[in-house]
Amino acid sequence: MNVPKEMNGHFRRTFGPILGVGLLFVFGFALLFAIGWINTHGQNTAQLVRYLLISGSVSIGLVVAALFWLQRGLGRLWIQATLTYTIGVGVAVLNVFTTAGLMFSSDQDYWILTLLLLFAAVMSVGLGYILTYTIVRRVTALHEGAQALASGKLDTHVTAIGRDELADLANEFNRMAQQLARSSAERTRLEAARRDLIASVSHDLRTPLTSLRGMTEAIADGLVQDRAMMQRYLTTMRSQIDHLSDLIDDLFELSQIDAGVLKLELQRITPGDLVSDTIEAMRPQANAHGVVLLGSVDPDIKALLVAPQKVERVFYNLVTNAIRHTPSDGAVTIAIRHAEQGCDIPDTQPEHQSSEQSMYERALQAPHCVIVEISDTGEGINPEDLPHIFDRFYRGEKSRSRATGGTGLGLAIAKGIVEAHGGCIWIESTLQQGTCVRFTLPYTT
Repeated sequence: MNVPKEMNGHFRRTFGPILGVGLLFVFGFALLFAIGWINTHGQNTAQLVRYLLISGSVSIGLVVAALFWLQRGLGRLWIQATLTYTIGVGVAVLNVFTTAGLMFSSDQDYWILTLLLLFAAVMSVGLGYILTYTIVRRVTALHEGAQALASGKLDTHVTAIGRDELADLANEFNRMAQQLARSSAERTRLEAARRDLIASVSHDLRTPLTSLRGMTEAIADGLVQDRAMMQRYLTTMRSQIDHLSDLIDDLFELSQIDAGVLKLELQRITPGDLVSDTIEAMRPQANAHGVVLLGSVDPDIKALLVAPQKVERVFYNLVTNAIRHTPSDGAVTIAIRHAEQGCDIPDTQPEHQSSEQSMYERALQAPHCVIVEISDTGEGINPEDLPHIFDRFYRGEKSRSRATGGTGLGLAIAKGIVEAHGGCIWIESTLQQGTCVRFTLPYTT
């Protein structure tokens, strides 16, 4: 809303004084020239001055009225432009006729001048009308496009003709329409994700709560008297409570990622320690499933500059997921190696990173990155599930079924944490052969 006011002020400060001085200069020059002409040819100077003052005053009045009208946008654009050309031609013809009537003594010269002026006037007004019609047609197309866009037709596109300002405006309009269409599609996707999230959270909360209620009521009503059965109920109740606690923790961390307030306290850590600590922490779960855990790290990778707790969360989520989907006597391998082609680390701070983290720039300055691979010899993932594998609460038939446990948020959280470190994550899988999850992290010397 401030742009038109600024343009109007600029016009008044710059163009207005220049136009006024120019008109006075031209009017004065014409008056002096006419006086010199009359003195040379013996005409009545007083009569010429009187006619020039009258025609000049009328001309200036018409010009001022036209400027007042144009600045306020009164009437349609084509009417404004056409009348402006007409007034301009009329002013020129009026002054020429006024002067010529006193300067020419021959009627033949006077009529020839009249015909030439009429021809010039018709050509000027005609060309002005054509120019106006062309501009108005293009502005009208933009107006109709804006109306269509406002009515919800986000696929609206206007044709950009030429390379002038209106063509630039049309191109910007098309870019705006495309951005609105993308924003609308993203909003629709997020709304669908929100509904799915509510439905999934409701299901994941309702199932353990229903189980807890049933077992609690059975114990409270004295229906469970056997001590072994009582212990079994209590163990199941603890498991359900742990599941609810994990779900709430996952939802909290996911909300931090979405809000862009995930705090990364970057530190140098040894990749070998990270792998060995993960294996030791996950060994009981792996032994319970009959799965072997293996690890390897390139010896020349000395340190990673990451948030230790967050990266450990990624390792635990991915290794836990791999163990769940690996049959007995299978293996899960954790490997950290150099990236062959280097890292594509963004040069801007991601939304998930707090602005107070001064060490983040050092992570972005890392000349290389490492690739972390967590592979298993499990059942693999259906190709139809791979595009959705990082979606929240997504559980394919093979990849993330409720029967194998988990909240369905582990991979989504891992993706958010990796991207907050400036890395990327992807999955490769073949049915009945296994799955390999890879992600990148910056490293430092």
